Amino acid sequence: MSRVDRLDTFSHRLRNARMLQGWTQKDLAVASNLSQSAIGNYESGQRLQPSSDALIKLTRALRVSALWLSTGEGPMLDAPTGHVLPDSIADGIGEIPDPPAWPFETVSYSAYSRLSRQERRQIELVLAAYIKARGE
Repeated sequence: MSRVDRLDTFSHRLRNARMLQGWTQKDLAVASNLSQSAIGNYESGQRLQPSSDALIKLTRALRVSALWLSTGEGPMLDAPTGHVLPDSIADGIGEIPDPPAWPFETVSYSAYSRLSRQERRQIELVLAAYIKARGE
């Protein structure tokens, strides 16, 4: 995985945050409920700034500060309690709880999301049984 050092534009910050998660553009699209082409357009600079709704979806998926992602100001990561959006974006939304980090290195989020509800439940049960058997 290559590293992105430039963070002077929205597209650079978005790509950097995505790569830090170890995600492809498709993974981010699935996690944020945006299209893969929208992610590609943001990262290439063809679309300069997302709508407020898209920004919220991206910050939730990437677990980064909306202020940092949109302007480059402030810390990249918010306090552990959740994302606090700028007043111009929040308009009464307030804090957004952080989603848990994607725990698997060899299974992409998009591949997992394509499984049926029953298949995901089966994986959850196997994982729970494994953790219980380890005594944790």
